[in-house]
Amino acid sequence: MNSKSTKNFKVLAFILLTSTLLILAASSVSIPNVKAATTTTLDVYTTLGGATTGAVDANGTAMVESSAGNALITGDTYQFTATAASGFQFIGWAYADASGASGTTSATFTKVITAPCGLEAIFVPTTNATATTSGSGTSTLTLFATEGGTTTPAGTIFTGSSISATIGTPTTITEKPGSGYTFLCWVVECASNNVYTSSTLSYTPTSTGAAIEAIWVPSSSGITLPAIPINEFSSATAIITVMALVIVAFGAYAYTKKAKK
Repeated sequence: MNSKSTKNFKVLAFILLTSTLLILAASSVSIPNVKAATTTTLDVYTTLGGATTGAVDANGTAMVESSAGNALITGDTYQFTATAASGFQFIGWAYADASGASGTTSATFTKVITAPCGLEAIFVPTTNATATTSGSGTSTLTLFATEGGTTTPAGTIFTGSSISATIGTPTTITEKPGSGYTFLCWVVECASNNVYTSSTLSYTPTSTGAAIEAIWVPSSSGITLPAIPINEFSSATAIITVMALVIVAFGAYAYTKKAKK
């Protein structure tokens, strides 16, 4: 074998040896099994009287209050904030997934989202007004229902369902809680806000329109209805107040007269 052939053989052998070593090295390297992030859906609701802000979804868009749901990355932690409108107060969050319903009274809600779920911020009026009937004719009542129950006539979560009533005439609406939920109250929003705690609502329309919502809370949530003061005197309250003042005045007069003897 001449020197040129020997040199070519050595070059070929070197290439083959190097290739073999690289193949063996590559085969021994442990390459992690990288999986694409999975997503799950979150439906967000609010009751009358407030709004919810919080997580940005997996597609980089702002969270929306919608029945279409928000796509969130499974296993990630998300935080939500509730903001009450004027005349309302926040009282709690209701959360539900396939495992059941739960709730918290904390101002913010932080959760590791692992499965399709629903989240609702619950607001109630800060005062309970005494409504007075004005005018006559037809009143359109828009019925809303939160997660956790149904009403008759039926109310819906987002757009509401309308029924016709007569101003000055009582209209009856009933509620039925779902499994794991407890009825909290009715909220009627019109010119003045009203709260009713009876399971059967007998509402007398006072104007041409009002929004009515039934609110249920998870039974184990600890969310309760706060004391809501009346910000107006009803005619009955005014009469009782006047009578009480008359009695007090008469009693004071009698005591003073007796003391002078």
